[in-house]
Amino acid sequence: MKRPVILSSRRRARCAGAALVFVALNVLAAEDLTVISFGRADRAALAAAYLEPFTKSTGIRINSLSYDGQITELTQMVRAGAPVWDVMQVESRTLEQGCRQGLFERLDPERVPLLKDLIPGAVSDCGVGIFAWAQALVYSDRLRDAPRSWADFWDIRRYPGKRGLRHSAKYTLEIALLADGVAPKDVYRTLATDAGVKRAFQKLDQIRKDTVWWQAAAQPAALMAAGWVSMSSAYTLWFDPEQEHNRHARIVWRQSLYDIDSWAITSGSPKRDDAYRFIAFASAPERQKVLSEQLNYGPTNRRALELLPARLGDALPSSPAHLENALRIDTAFWIEHGDALERRFNSWAPAVCRQQEDEDDDDYFEQPVCQDAQGNMRVSRGPTDASGIGQPGNPAEVSRTVNVTMSDAMRFTPERIEAKKGETVRFVLQNNGRLRHEMVLGEPDALRRHAAMMQMMPDMQHSGPNMASLAAGERGELIWRFTRSGAVAFACLQSGHLEAGMKGSIAVR
Repeated sequence: MKRPVILSSRRRARCAGAALVFVALNVLAAEDLTVISFGRADRAALAAAYLEPFTKSTGIRINSLSYDGQITELTQMVRAGAPVWDVMQVESRTLEQGCRQGLFERLDPERVPLLKDLIPGAVSDCGVGIFAWAQALVYSDRLRDAPRSWADFWDIRRYPGKRGLRHSAKYTLEIALLADGVAPKDVYRTLATDAGVKRAFQKLDQIRKDTVWWQAAAQPAALMAAGWVSMSSAYTLWFDPEQEHNRHARIVWRQSLYDIDSWAITSGSPKRDDAYRFIAFASAPERQKVLSEQLNYGPTNRRALELLPARLGDALPSSPAHLENALRIDTAFWIEHGDALERRFNSWAPAVCRQQEDEDDDDYFEQPVCQDAQGNMRVSRGPTDASGIGQPGNPAEVSRTVNVTMSDAMRFTPERIEAKKGETVRFVLQNNGRLRHEMVLGEPDALRRHAAMMQMMPDMQHSGPNMASLAAGERGELIWRFTRSGAVAFACLQSGHLEAGMKGSIAVR
């Protein structure tokens, strides 16, 4: 997962770009502490666990803003000597690079939490850990035997079914070496050598034909729920055992890979003392307990685990039992070697199909060879063939224009359209809402299946000649030639929109 898309390289979608943050900068009070975090679930949980209680405890108001993980604006602030951000939530790569570039304060050891109270890696030169997240082996309990390690992940005969792995060198090469018997403490030393890299790819070769490659954090759960893989690497955050759709999923914590998000103080912040005070407050076990009760992140303060119910504590990445055989992601290694290893991985692994109209559709829009969502290799046979509903139209052959509006009421206007067999129609589309909407032509069952996949994988990007996707207020068009009589459906496949009734039909006579 982390992150979950991205999107960053891991688990979660991020909202509210840094440009939006700057819109709010004019209203920041000089006496307030400004804390920047990631959007959506992280921000809400951090507010409940840390931000609001800190204000109540100290009287110091917090301006809570979100960003998308990029540090262009931060760099400009620091270089100008006028930082307006005080404390930031950062991933390990951003922390490492920002510390080297002087974007974050180097911490005073006397003002950070006691190392004996924290898990390994929770304190660095410029950061104090907020929480730990992990990627681990997840499997279906429908398997006859339960796997116990990455070596079992490679045992196709004993544990039948396809495997899911993240489509990247990072995490995947580490997993391959763990499966080949390399101890966690030796993984990066091995991977730093040509022989070690060769060893990792040779191990991956053994299960290449049985692997389904995933990219978005939500995909492993969707792949397992659909029965397309029997086990997968996955971000554990997405496998909350309390959720119904995870009732058949089990996590193998042995040899998990973990990393830490941290608090960092912006270099030159005039509120450095308050920033240290906030970080100390947020590092207290009582506060970290509250965060782990809301999200399946592991507290970095060991004593926080003692405050949690055993059932919950045992399901978190930083549990002592889980860390005993875990591998801490080496951020410095990936900064130094990542580009070369990712290039080699991309030349070795099959491309992932960008768009799949239907599970039986063989065309994947300009990708000569790629792997589909079920692990099948697809070979493009040329221009898109959507013979079931027609084909992309030639603008020179348009005989009629139909205006269609889309709204946040989850409706198309009109919802019912008529066309003639052989006719080429230009659909002029206007999105009158504040949300992204799209018009996708297809057969009803194919649209429903695609919509279900979008629900499970909201980060999935899709495109094709039979659709037009419009941002809020945007105008666009879709040209289509109707080659068969019958009914053609259209729908908005943004997550949840079809289910809310955003659909229509075209009667072709």
